[in-house]
Amino acid sequence: HAKYNTQTGEIVVGDDEWGHLQLDATSLFLLMLAQMTASGLRIVFSLDEVNFVQNLVHYISRAYRTPDYGIWERGNKMNHGIAELNASSIGMAKAALEAMAGCNLFGEDGSQSAVIHVISDDIARTRITLQSLLPRESISKEVDSALLSITGFPAFAIEDDELRHKTQSLIVEKLQGNFGCKRFLLDGHQTVIEDHQRLHYEPHELKQFMDIECEWPLFFCYLQLNHLFAGNSVQAEDYRIRLQKLLITRDAQALLPELYFVAEENIAAEKAQPHS
Repeated sequence: HAKYNTQTGEIVVGDDEWGHLQLDATSLFLLMLAQMTASGLRIVFSLDEVNFVQNLVHYISRAYRTPDYGIWERGNKMNHGIAELNASSIGMAKAALEAMAGCNLFGEDGSQSAVIHVISDDIARTRITLQSLLPRESISKEVDSALLSITGFPAFAIEDDELRHKTQSLIVEKLQGNFGCKRFLLDGHQTVIEDHQRLHYEPHELKQFMDIECEWPLFFCYLQLNHLFAGNSVQAEDYRIRLQKLLITRDAQALLPELYFVAEENIAAEKAQPHS
């Protein structure tokens, strides 16, 4: 399951009520566990926990051939609940496998029994599959802002500089707006004309969302971080300024909205002149 009650560990959403197969979420957990352990934090204390983590590594090692519901939890673009191979999930799995390979969960002075084993062929297959998918996210999504999580922070999963630049540039070109980036093209989620009574769309309905997809400030955060890590101070400062303009003050705290949407009375004008 992708969701658990943090107090009890019990499930909170039923099997059929959520796209639970999210290999990126499990992979992110493993990536962070490896990084925190490498930094000197002691998180794992028993061999039962080591075996649990080793099983999770085996679980994500087939991500390169396992369709999942991806970061948006809904599968393909039409929300029919059809899983597909997602480059963002495969990239996160690749990062986790590389970080976990040879990681001693008891720390650098721990016994050999706490070392996590990763089959090198699984990393290689994951890398090859990722490179073959990019710059696409999946069969149904030719470009997706989810890929920003693997072009830079936190996964840093793309070794080919040219391919990484091509992927990130395509996102900026196709999805960036004044208030953030769209998740993907023809995304109807939380638009005012979306039918909230059902989860899926019919193929002919997707065109109605063209040019009015919601824009998410979250992706400006990704882009700022990625430029900072790449040493591009000018571009990073540009995104910092963009984010500053989007902040909303509540209870003396500066907050970023989840997303911005086009109001119903402005839809026609926005379609006639996108980004207006």
